[in-house]
Amino acid sequence: PSTTESDMGSAAEANKDKAAAVVSAIASQSAALDEPLEVPGGTPFGQVCDAAAAVELGATKIQMIFADGADVPEDAAGSALEAFHMNVITFIAYCQSAMGTQGKTFDAGLRDAAKVLCKSAGRLVATATESAEPSGSLRAVLGECWEAVKDIKKLPKDGRVAISKALMRSATFIKDTSTELSELGEGAQDEGGNPEDPDEDDLRFHDEDFTAEEMRVARACAEFASASFEFVRKIVAPIVRGSASDVDALERALDSSKKFQVCLEDVGAGVYPPQDGGALIEDASKAMEEGRTMGKEIAEAGGVEGAEEAVAELEGAFNKLRDSLGEK
Repeated sequence: PSTTESDMGSAAEANKDKAAAVVSAIASQSAALDEPLEVPGGTPFGQVCDAAAAVELGATKIQMIFADGADVPEDAAGSALEAFHMNVITFIAYCQSAMGTQGKTFDAGLRDAAKVLCKSAGRLVATATESAEPSGSLRAVLGECWEAVKDIKKLPKDGRVAISKALMRSATFIKDTSTELSELGEGAQDEGGNPEDPDEDDLRFHDEDFTAEEMRVARACAEFASASFEFVRKIVAPIVRGSASDVDALERALDSSKKFQVCLEDVGAGVYPPQDGGALIEDASKAMEEGRTMGKEIAEAGGVEGAEEAVAELEGAFNKLRDSLGEK
């Protein structure tokens, strides 16, 4: 009995050592995700998902083999660890070859999600072999691997889709600014109501905090913000439809959209007293300039018709704001 116990103990130690080598290898090999291969045409995203599914299956097998602890026959343990390590290596290779041709937005999303899966895989191997006794956290770590695979499968399938989703996120922030400004001047008829939270209420601007002139300016800016949201919505349409698909031009459009968003948020912040008309026009002018750049890049990406119309409408809204503020 003592010999058997000794053998079992040595098996657990040997398996733990093998697992440590696999964990170390995964950690170093995942660094390759920072160096896209730029394979012509790239690996289709579907193959990345298949490779991730293989990691998920391999992770499940690891959990089953080591469910009662690391004291399992060395041959079986070594074979399972080696197979799982190969699953992860293959997944990393497919990710590497999928990146480099789809633009930085797609690459960043895939890289981040792949690193999460690699870390989860390493944690699973370490947890499965940490003791001869069953691990109470092994199922939870396996769940992390499964979730990481799910997140990879939810990623945009290519650069065009990745950029359109990023533009849509930017559009939601612009819509928030538009909605906030559109509510100014709507509260006059509600005066006399009891505020739900007096302390919070003191921190907010109310319609009576604006002079008539400041409210006029605020409403003019609200119209420009509303037009800006419509502009971004129309700019995104050719990308969603697929007519605008040149990734390099789309990436430049996305960069401009982020600057456009910031400029518009500055306009939104500037409408509250005390107002600075010159600063408002300057921020709106910067937004307009970024809007023109977005239109140019979307046109270069293939969405000429939609982009030109959207920019023209935004120009009209900007000119109206500039006239309203008395700027030439």
